[in-house]
Amino acid sequence: MCDEEQNYAQIETDQTKSQLSLLDLPIEIFLHICLFLDTSTLVHGLSLVCKQFHQILNDNSLWKMRISKIWPNTGYPVLPPAEDDELFWKLSCVALEKQISLWTKENSMEKLSLTNVQYSTIDGLLLMQDGNICISGARDRTLVCWKLPTAENEKDSYTCIELAHNGWIWDLAAIDNTVYSCSWDQTVKAWTLTNTGLVPFKTYDMAISGALLCIASCPDLALFATGSFCRTILVCDSRLDYQPIIEYQPHTRAVISLAMSSHFILSASEDRTVCIWDQRARKIMKSVTISQESFPMSMCIQRDMVYVGDGNAKLHVLDPNKGFEPVKYYTTEHKKGINGVHLAPGCLITCSMDETVRISSPTDPPQPLTTLKSNYGEIASTDYLNDVLAVAGTEAIEIWRPQSQVQCA
Repeated sequence: MCDEEQNYAQIETDQTKSQLSLLDLPIEIFLHICLFLDTSTLVHGLSLVCKQFHQILNDNSLWKMRISKIWPNTGYPVLPPAEDDELFWKLSCVALEKQISLWTKENSMEKLSLTNVQYSTIDGLLLMQDGNICISGARDRTLVCWKLPTAENEKDSYTCIELAHNGWIWDLAAIDNTVYSCSWDQTVKAWTLTNTGLVPFKTYDMAISGALLCIASCPDLALFATGSFCRTILVCDSRLDYQPIIEYQPHTRAVISLAMSSHFILSASEDRTVCIWDQRARKIMKSVTISQESFPMSMCIQRDMVYVGDGNAKLHVLDPNKGFEPVKYYTTEHKKGINGVHLAPGCLITCSMDETVRISSPTDPPQPLTTLKSNYGEIASTDYLNDVLAVAGTEAIEIWRPQSQVQCA
């Protein structure tokens, strides 16, 4: 090798030695740099670059500390997480940061109004297909399938079924692409969701004397349950014929809300109790009195907790791991009863008869993110799916969804 080539090689070696990479940094400096990156980038990007980054960012204490900085002076989660969920803390951090960004940053959410189709209170509301389809049932007996725009400059479209029931349509549920509507006419009707709207499929005549006030489904078991004014709860298998497979009467007054999982059916009643039905044992597990002052109006069941909203604007937490005992309750800023509650990754949503929807953190205690005001009177129903929020009042529906869900043409 000549002197010139040797000098060039030496210069190149010296330059290589002088260039540091993230791999060469002390962990403390690396973690400090991570503070300037959002959690989604760290979890879904940087941690996948190499084994060293993955090992550093796989420490749960890192994510616990980050969450405590997002929501200081609160507890998260409200109840202990499942021990076998290794991804809980990092994915929780991703979800929390995402919801904060969606609900607190200007222009991150777009708002749609679905109007001039139904001319009475809309008590049944259901989002489907990742929030791109909205089904609404009203007291004028109409059932409407709304297709939300998915491209820029596209308009919403709808199909309407007149006289879908002979009474007020009060609630909706779904199993796969089948929608179930319950009504004051004492029937549940099944509708198949197609590309052109809803097609009648089956009618369940429940043969009871009172109106059907609520319905819930469990797609994993292909079951749905409906609760009535005459205190009866009926469970149907969607794969069988028209007769309920279970019928029980756990309350002394009307059943006004249901929540369903693969293990339990929870029913809320005007008698101020929540009843828990064990699906595996096929019997009533217990009844819980939520409050001596008010009755439960809405419920949301998750794997490790249940939220119950009551008529005095209080939010109660039941712990399934402790026999569904009430373990916490919060006084909210709502002025009237909480008639809708949704627990989603990263946020807690409550709606009230005071015409507001409050988005809060799923922490102990909840912390406010934003408050939405209904433009169509008292809120009758809500649904939440894939970051899309639907709120119905009198004659109209309001939709909030991320701007990113609308694709440019």
